Amino acid sequence: MRSEITVITALAAVLCATGTHAQVDYPSKPIRIMIGTAAGGGSDLMARLVGQRLTQVWNAVVVVEPRPGVGGNIAAEYVAKSPPDGYTLYVCYGTHTVNPNLYKLNYDAIRDFAAVTLIARQYNALVVHPSIPARTVNELVALAKKNPGKMNYASSGSGSPTHLGMELFKINAQIDLTHIPYKGAAPARIDLLGGHVDVMFDVLRTALPYREAGRTRMLAVASQQRSSLAPDLPTMAEAGWKGIEVLTWHALLAPAGTPAAIVERLQTEIQRGLLAPASKEKMAADGVELVAGTPGELDAFMKADMTKWGGVIKTAKIRPD
Repeated sequence: MRSEITVITALAAVLCATGTHAQVDYPSKPIRIMIGTAAGGGSDLMARLVGQRLTQVWNAVVVVEPRPGVGGNIAAEYVAKSPPDGYTLYVCYGTHTVNPNLYKLNYDAIRDFAAVTLIARQYNALVVHPSIPARTVNELVALAKKNPGKMNYASSGSGSPTHLGMELFKINAQIDLTHIPYKGAAPARIDLLGGHVDVMFDVLRTALPYREAGRTRMLAVASQQRSSLAPDLPTMAEAGWKGIEVLTWHALLAPAGTPAAIVERLQTEIQRGLLAPASKEKMAADGVELVAGTPGELDAFMKADMTKWGGVIKTAKIRPD
């Protein structure tokens, strides 16, 4: 089963060097980490990063199991109803706090889980096709107001951060853009590059090569601070639009009722590995900010995120596809 763990070679040495051994009573059998997307995406990477850490420090067998579907709902429900013994975990992403505002769920996204740690976050940039005559956010807003309903934007799907982030921007700027949802960021990006859509929020690191090649134009990064990946790019706040933050995030959850000692042990070891300077620097070079915060911080973050996007969904009258 160890062969199922993808070794992240750039971090393995660091994670091993910073580790300590867990008590022998946990884990005493394989740990399963569920993800709500297919293998190969961001959730898979983060789950294997966590798994690599636990393998290094505890000699644990960790298996990542994709259970894709309905924005992560299938995986989330499975974990919520699993025994709270620390052997079934869930790496969730942004839809976890959005779905309760869109779907009738068979679980509670907060109460049915024990928060372990916010693993990482990546910020998005506001990107337009070069044919759009806007070089600043305000110029884009002015252009949209002159052409209400005629401009469109792509997203990675209804309820995704790229969708809700743009709807939040639309509400604040009082502009009318037509939403074109895609099944993932990749096809949305392809149509932006082809000029079939005008604008989108896209993960900064992924979008940078197209900017450098002149195939897109970035107007701002939707984060609180400028990114070291593109220090010349203003934040949305600097561009005049405070409160427009669009990020892709991943967190580790366990079923509610998981013993506090196990939650603490998981969080402590993951934090030690992920916040090691070399780990943070390596992932930062790829545009990923490792967080590894406390359970309390994750719980507060998820509650605030659910409230924030719930307001956007209600105001924009968003419905699931």
